[in-house]
Amino acid sequence: MSFNSDDAETPESQVPSGNEGEPEAPSSVSEDEKITEDLAADEPSNENPVEEPKPASTRAAKASSRVSGKVIAVIAVVVLLAAGGIFLQSSSTSAKTVKLTPHDMEVIYQELLPPQKQQQVAADPEEKKKLVGEIKKLLAVAQVAEQEGYAQHADMQSQLSFQQEIALNNAYRKKNPDAKVTDEEINAYHQAHPKEFDDFLQNNPKFQQQAQGPQRDELKKQFGEFKVVAERARKEGLDREDVTRLQMLLDRSQTLAGGYLSDLQKNADKLVTDADVEQYYKDHPGDFDEVRVRHILISTQPKEASEDESDAGNKDKKPAEKPKALTKEEARKKAADLLARARKGEDFAKLAKENSDDPGSKDKGGEYDFFGHGRMVPEFEKAAFALKPGEISELVETQFGFHIIKLEERRSAASANDPKVHQQIVDKLKQEKLEAKINDIAEHTDVVVPENFETTPKAVNQPAALSEPAKPQSK
Repeated sequence: MSFNSDDAETPESQVPSGNEGEPEAPSSVSEDEKITEDLAADEPSNENPVEEPKPASTRAAKASSRVSGKVIAVIAVVVLLAAGGIFLQSSSTSAKTVKLTPHDMEVIYQELLPPQKQQQVAADPEEKKKLVGEIKKLLAVAQVAEQEGYAQHADMQSQLSFQQEIALNNAYRKKNPDAKVTDEEINAYHQAHPKEFDDFLQNNPKFQQQAQGPQRDELKKQFGEFKVVAERARKEGLDREDVTRLQMLLDRSQTLAGGYLSDLQKNADKLVTDADVEQYYKDHPGDFDEVRVRHILISTQPKEASEDESDAGNKDKKPAEKPKALTKEEARKKAADLLARARKGEDFAKLAKENSDDPGSKDKGGEYDFFGHGRMVPEFEKAAFALKPGEISELVETQFGFHIIKLEERRSAASANDPKVHQQIVDKLKQEKLEAKINDIAEHTDVVVPENFETTPKAVNQPAALSEPAKPQSK
């Protein structure tokens, strides 16, 4: 049993994770850091190597409360902040304006961004501008939430405190990796704060489920250790150190923005009328076409050894090594040869069954049943919708390898009254209007996020602070 930040209660909000698919620098995980160690498990792997993952409200809720050691996860809340309605009310409380300095941005850049993202920002001025804009949006929406008194809500106070102490635990364990907490210290903490554990469970129902029977004592012990470490961190002044201070600021902003947007989402349906939906359908009829295709994938990704190859049940034999992935050029050549054969008239379905590396479709002759826009990775979708029935694409490169696509059939949605189409349009229009409102908040905020900061990537042998364990790509 362990504390996990994903278990912290958070308002439901359909904010997609926004994960950019970059592998992150690994970090050592101590016992007290168990609260963050399962973050990487949130995003289920996608068995279909070209289908976009579908956001779910429960996963989105986790995304809005995630206490990551990097800005990418924080930015995820901002990239599609249109998850909730933005109906500004009059301010009920004052909120201190956040004014980041160039030094603050350099710390965020070097210490809270994973190495791959640092390289992207350093190489592309547009990426740097985008980073600044997304952080500003996050801080601006959080400021509105603060003005509306969200930080005073009991459940929100519990989340904010919880996340602050995660950052303190991470900072302390990073500085003191071998430090121990005794049973005497834990017992003394609980004696001094007799109601705190029960209050924590009351505000976090998911932990209530874990605190059943004998597990309760173990969870209470872990909670006490977690609190003792946070107190140590404060006594050492770690909350005033730049990395921890900025991490706590971004975490707090993420939680406030997520709660605010989640509540305002209840009003989002008022933004779009039936007339809006009908007009959009008339103006964009092609957006609702669907296609049925077959495809062949020649992968450049590492391949898993089969159960027979690995002799998993034979203890006397060593597991076989994973089959070596093709290089890009090897995969391109193999795919080009198959493309030539397909265009000469060989049976496409048979070629897919015998050669495709896509386990989700090869046994069906490479077939993907009807899908619309937004379902597949962009390169695959663009190529598929550009084809005419019976036509075969050129080689299509994605992050998974090289695809050959054959369009079998295209069809159009019946009308805007089709429930599926209607909801698709409603969601799109809500997102557009809400994104515009978010941009308006950021444009008129007094939050300061400077652009004039240095972007020299941190040395590879010095991993970014507080970064999460590596995650598989989600597309």
